[in-house]
Amino acid sequence: MSQNFRTSLLVLLCASAGLTIASSANADAPSQLYGKTVMLRWQEVRVQRDDSGKTIKVNTSSSVMVYVSDAGRLFTSMSRRNELGSNSNSVDPQGDNQRSGAGASSSLVPSFEGSRLLLNSAMRSGARQIEAAFNPSFSNCSLTVRFGRDGDAQIRHRAMDGRMYNIVSTSVSGTSCAIRSGNALPRS
Repeated sequence: MSQNFRTSLLVLLCASAGLTIASSANADAPSQLYGKTVMLRWQEVRVQRDDSGKTIKVNTSSSVMVYVSDAGRLFTSMSRRNELGSNSNSVDPQGDNQRSGAGASSSLVPSFEGSRLLLNSAMRSGARQIEAAFNPSFSNCSLTVRFGRDGDAQIRHRAMDGRMYNIVSTSVSGTSCAIRSGNALPRS
């Protein structure tokens, strides 16, 4: 695991514990993205084991949209679907989180680090980091999705069937990143 992701995981865990960590350099959205939506999509094949020892393989389609308002505020929506079910969540700049479906992420923390948009999502143990890397003019982007462990602990999460699982392995493919003018977030 890279040092950068370890640091992000530590920051994420501290934020989850209720500690305040502020960094205006990380929070500022690039003005080139004001009034635009960053759309991220990927497929994930995950092998996971439940508490009884039963191992299953699931294929999940994921979508994340981040709207950067004209004031630079970030609004986020994530949806996931597989054979176990589906879930979604939306987060506004004040941190209000609307979730639906079992296993919906309780924390989806977006931030900018230079030309990278990072979204960290804590699991019961471990975390997922979604990274959109932009070209210098912010007209194009690429997507990377990675998982990190908390020390030697297994990555543990609540799946869309409502049960707890340890992730044995995960493979991400079919990544796409696009930028669209306007607010493309679903309306509630």
